[in-house]
Formats: sequence, structure tokens, C-alpha cells
Amino acid sequence: MNEKFFRMNSLLDFYGKLLTEKQMKAALMYYVYDCTINEISSELNISKQAVFDNLKRAENNLEEFEEKLELIKNTKKEEANKEEKKEKIESILESIEKESLSQNNNLKIKELRQILFD
Repeated sequence: MNEKFFRMNSLLDFYGKLLTEKQMKAALMYYVYDCTINEISSELNISKQAVFDNLKRAENNLEEFEEKLELIKNTKKEEANKEEKKEKIESILESIEKESLSQNNNLKIKELRQILFD
């Protein structure tokens, strides 16, 4: 259940504004603010069945948006690539630092690390 809530929160962050107003409100209340179906029904002045229907439509729409646009998938891929590049750069800097006897070069390497990783 927690995985689904985490997934829906991510989908809402990326695609929530593409939902209808009622779908958005119901989904936010349910997945973000942890409201019950009864609480949502009361707050939005709609039946419990309407809340359930809005949540189902919101879930289906959000999954469909991700399937077509792949923003979450691409963001995760970019983050992984970025981390991999950082590790490679750090490894190269460490090897240069070990091989270099010049104090000036070591200062430049430190400065480069600060620029890249801070």
C-alpha cells in the first residue's frame, strides 16, 4: 500500500495539474493528506461512490500520462546518469591527485571538486 501511495504522490507531482479539479482534489486529499473516503466525500460534497470514481479516474489518467510522456522514468534515468558521471569524475580526479606531485595541481583539483560536487 505504501508503494502505491509513493507512486501516486510522484505521479501527482508530475502530472496532477492535468487532472480535472475534482480528480485533483480527491487524489490530493487521499494520497497526500491521508483523508478517508468519508472525509473526502464530506469535504467535496459528493457521494462516496463519486469519490471512489474520481480516485480511480485520477489513478488511471496519471498512469496513462506517465506511460505516454515518461517524465518520471526519464528523470530517474537522468539522475542515475548524473550520479554515474560524478563517480567517474571523482575517480579520475583521485587518480590525477595521486599521480601529481605539484601542489598547484592539487589545489586545482580541490577547486574542481568544489565546483562539481558542492
